[in-house]
Amino acid sequence: MAQIVVIYTTLRGKTGSMVEPVAEGIRAEGVEARVLPVEDVTMADLRAADGIVVGSPTRFGAVEWKIKRLFDEITINGYPGPLEGKVGGAFTAGGRAGSGAELALLNVLHILLNHGMIIQGEPFGPHYGPVALGEPTDELYHYCRTWGARWARLVKRLAAA
Repeated sequence: MAQIVVIYTTLRGKTGSMVEPVAEGIRAEGVEARVLPVEDVTMADLRAADGIVVGSPTRFGAVEWKIKRLFDEITINGYPGPLEGKVGGAFTAGGRAGSGAELALLNVLHILLNHGMIIQGEPFGPHYGPVALGEPTDELYHYCRTWGARWARLVKRLAAA
């Protein structure tokens, strides 16, 4: 069975509250969603996954330091190459418009691209991934589920090729 690992960290609970709706969308497509706090992720987890989705709070307009450390330190084993061709995506939460949430998403996506991962844009909603500004809403959680399902479908298409 195809697998997407959902790696996350949360500061005030907003990013953390988005994790399960994303995982629900992945599972609804018949793909395993393995949810791991960033502190528990190993290189073996990343290698075993067909896709890696990262949830990070927005920190000063950038990715949270624990996520950055994961990709700076843990993935150095075997770099470059061990994550090449895997699907990658990101979601975030910020305090308000202008907080740097899009910058944080692009920051994560740049990290994933540097590892040779495949990024899928979103033509019908937030282009870079789900963003909670302020308190997450039911509408955002619905979008998280549909977004997770899109990633699962991409993983399945690539696995079938």
